[in-house]
Amino acid sequence: MVITYLLIIAMTATMIIWYTTHSMSDYLISQKKRDVLTQANVISGYVSQYQDLNTQTISYLLQQQQISSSSRVIMVNADAEIIYDSMSESSLAGKVMLKQLVLDALSGNNATQSEYSDEGELIVSAAVPITLEKSVTGAILLQSSAASINEYTSKMTKTIISLAILVAVLSAALALFLSGVITKPITRLTRSVVLMSENDTEEKLELSHGGEIGDLVESFNKLIDKLQLQEQKRQEFVSNASHELKTPLSSIKLISDSLIQNPDTPRETELEFLNDMNVQVDRLSRIIDKLLTLTRMDDSAAVSRMEFTVMDISELTENVVKALRPLAESKNIKLTYDADIGVFSRIEKDRLWEAIYNVLDNSIKYTPEGGSVKMTVERDEKCAVITVADTGIGMATSEIYKIFDRFYRVDKARSRETGGTGLGLSIAMTAVELHGGNIQVESREGAGSRFKITIPITLK
Repeated sequence: MVITYLLIIAMTATMIIWYTTHSMSDYLISQKKRDVLTQANVISGYVSQYQDLNTQTISYLLQQQQISSSSRVIMVNADAEIIYDSMSESSLAGKVMLKQLVLDALSGNNATQSEYSDEGELIVSAAVPITLEKSVTGAILLQSSAASINEYTSKMTKTIISLAILVAVLSAALALFLSGVITKPITRLTRSVVLMSENDTEEKLELSHGGEIGDLVESFNKLIDKLQLQEQKRQEFVSNASHELKTPLSSIKLISDSLIQNPDTPRETELEFLNDMNVQVDRLSRIIDKLLTLTRMDDSAAVSRMEFTVMDISELTENVVKALRPLAESKNIKLTYDADIGVFSRIEKDRLWEAIYNVLDNSIKYTPEGGSVKMTVERDEKCAVITVADTGIGMATSEIYKIFDRFYRVDKARSRETGGTGLGLSIAMTAVELHGGNIQVESREGAGSRFKITIPITLK
């Protein structure tokens, strides 16, 4: 983190230094060009007042202008021939000057430029025409040293670099401090997580830190709660499933041992034992089938492959009633059915059929002979409402919140008599929730139960 901060600061400082120095240099050079051009125009104005000029006259006029010793004045005639050069040691007098800015001046235009001499000194030049009666009779070339600009720019660059280094050092120290503040809680959190995984502990993290780190710790503790709950449910599920599977297996084992140890068992007794074994095998098959159903509905990949279609729920419920009517008649239970037509919803037919079947089957099984069970299908504003009401044994209020837990049964002895597995209502709830609905239960001991299933409808 510190290295990243330093790289960002270094890149930013480099860009700022480059931009500042170049902008400052460009500005000072442009100011210098303007000053040199102004001075060249003044010289041109003085010179243009004299028709006949000689070297002495020109020198006298330039002395009046107080030209800096670091400046050089060159005068050319209309043919670009140098008629005066203030630099006597290396005078170019008598030679022809074909520099572009001189030619531009002879064309009647002002011209400026900046360039470095062979010695590496920055020179600013300005060329202006000399006019007499609106005719260009020559040109003035004024060259001035701009070494001070380079010196000033160099000093400013050094000052900016020094400030940048100071800022970088302070920023690095601040970054180091902040990285410690930020990463220390994360390091402690990571260490706690590692210790938790190594020691297989279930204790929550306790880090006295607010802000985002505190939110992270709180989220992690919530995750621990969920994992603990899931692990508890998993252990209960495995324990219950093992118990449910072991019971019929124990019965089958006991019966088979009896047959093996008593080879002279009468045929009638053998058939009775075999029939009991067949009942237990059927029970095992039901448990396994329901466990597979729950597993498929718990698998998100399997759920994504399910085919949902829009259909009339009343058709589905009518088929459920037809399938369970023989069971109701065998117990002398009055099963009534009333449904609104045209209640459409987007459903997975097999899953929802099994959910409604399990609820109705549960009501019939727990209703004594001579009782009644009624199923209705109604259309609400946004939902299809499937109600199953019975006159069965009912249940205590404290039991209502548990009946959808896997393998939970209010009356275990009665459930085994009726062949129950404790998975039917759990499958029903999972399937209904899969469709975006829910199941509500109202019940009283000895006064029956009322299940209310709501499924979102689809306009058609």
